[in-house]
Amino acid sequence: MAGNVDFTIEDLISDSHRSLYAWFTTFSERDTLPSRADFEPLDFPTSLQHLVLVDVEQDPVRYRARLVGTAITEARGLDATGDYYDETTGTEEAIARAGAAVKSGKPSFYTNQPMTWSPKDYKRYSVLTLPMSSDGNTVDVIMCCLNFE
Repeated sequence: MAGNVDFTIEDLISDSHRSLYAWFTTFSERDTLPSRADFEPLDFPTSLQHLVLVDVEQDPVRYRARLVGTAITEARGLDATGDYYDETTGTEEAIARAGAAVKSGKPSFYTNQPMTWSPKDYKRYSVLTLPMSSDGNTVDVIMCCLNFE
């Protein structure tokens, strides 16, 4: 899994990635993580179709897709809303990315990823992963913005 946690906004390849990362960095400058309540969807109308909001459940740690954008549903060929990563074939890298976000509290950016979690596994995508927190510290939601290549 080739990824980059040491990236800049210039490394991002879509306007959706750049606008969401710019929003996220305003919180890191304050030394806190944004919460789901801090995210105003109307501020990102062209990005919404590319988003997955992932709930981080504890004890045991599990990841569940709370919201899946229409571009992702279209690219995959089915809607994954409500699906648990550990119950979906081919999500090992997504689980690893989510685990890294929870552990580090840092964003990451990955390119040229195979869609192993889809019947259309010949497709590739890039993903910006942004950890979020209800208390400013503990990651309980992960926002992923996918761009299909």
